Amino acid sequence: MGSTHAASGALAGVAVAAVAGGALVDLAACGLVGAGAALLPDLDHPESTATRSQGPASQGLSRAVRAASSAVWRATRAPGDDGGLHDGLGRHRHLTHTLPACAAAGVVCGAAASTVPGAAVVLWVLVSLGLRGLGQCVRGQRRAALSSWLTVSLAALLVTGVVLGVAPPHPVLLGAVVAAGALVHVLGDWATSAGVPLAWPLMVRGKRWWMFRSPLAFRAGDGAWQERVLRWACGLGAPALCVWAMMG
Repeated sequence: MGSTHAASGALAGVAVAAVAGGALVDLAACGLVGAGAALLPDLDHPESTATRSQGPASQGLSRAVRAASSAVWRATRAPGDDGGLHDGLGRHRHLTHTLPACAAAGVVCGAAASTVPGAAVVLWVLVSLGLRGLGQCVRGQRRAALSSWLTVSLAALLVTGVVLGVAPPHPVLLGAVVAAGALVHVLGDWATSAGVPLAWPLMVRGKRWWMFRSPLAFRAGDGAWQERVLRWACGLGAPALCVWAMMG
């Protein structure tokens, strides 16, 4: 669901920037940052776009995230918790797919962006991740080109330079976009049959990691029409919202 998450994150990023009254540069930058942030929760999966995005560096981060998720699951699990269907150890779709984790991601990225070097790193990492995720929406040979690490990295570097040179985003705005991007990822996974632990750390029916699912849940990765509709709606909604915000 990488492309769908990225598209929904782009829409969320644009929406946050529009509410903040951002200019066109802010809307575009926040859209790309939101797209990248919407892929962050899947750092808890060894084969996700986020995990593979920066080679050994992101793979090492993924291992640390999975270990932390499993440790928190073991420390907070109730007798009825089983660790999930993926590995039984509380790694994938556990800690990073909670509401506190979304908020924490926003706080960490916002704090890091309080300095120019920190803002540059946050922008480059998330924009490159967002471009990679959005590039998955494209089919054929263009998809391969848009997935190239060098191409994506250089494009993200260009975007970062322009944004910092023209209109550096406020750290609070950047943090809010990251939190919103992570949140729409969690809500997107709530729409699937595997569900997400929306109530953690509260107890629900004897479980602290109760997996909430949409009444109309679909299986992720099966090419469900619901996912295609969501991807198209968000993909078209982000630029439409940019135009509306500028006209308003």
